[in-house]
Amino acid sequence: MKKLIAVTILFFACALVLLSAHLVYAAESKIHILFDNGVTKEMDAKQVKSQTQLAEWMQGDMIRVMSRYVKEGVTASLIENRQQFKAQANNYLLTVKITEYKPGSKAARIVVGYGAGGVTLKIHYELIGSGNKTIISQDDSVFSGREWINAARKLNQNMAKAIIEKLK
Repeated sequence: MKKLIAVTILFFACALVLLSAHLVYAAESKIHILFDNGVTKEMDAKQVKSQTQLAEWMQGDMIRVMSRYVKEGVTASLIENRQQFKAQANNYLLTVKITEYKPGSKAARIVVGYGAGGVTLKIHYELIGSGNKTIISQDDSVFSGREWINAARKLNQNMAKAIIEKLK
């Protein structure tokens, strides 16, 4: 009988530990994403169009990439300006700026291959938490012999992984 009581107490103690760990981990973190397409006055109309298209695609894709982490208590949404972000517990601002985009040559990619005509994409991103404290400030870049979508997706995945690791 004493063994049964001891096992029961041990079982409930383990259950409480697991439940409390789950409750702490289940606190939802909200990430508000603010994109800067990096368009400057020096760019011609074609550059502006392609970089704007890239930024718009990356925004939507970042939401899709972050949606994979809902089980880990992370949700993401886009905001249009910094004033929409309210610094508070479990509320984060992710700012992303495209610092360089060279679309390369599709013809060279098709005809030559081996990285010829590749896409270069560079970004700078920051994750800001409560008290406007910068948690992550990082540059990242990708060179791809494939389409720009592959480069953009890779950068979004890199950002998501870095954010999740930092929030654990």
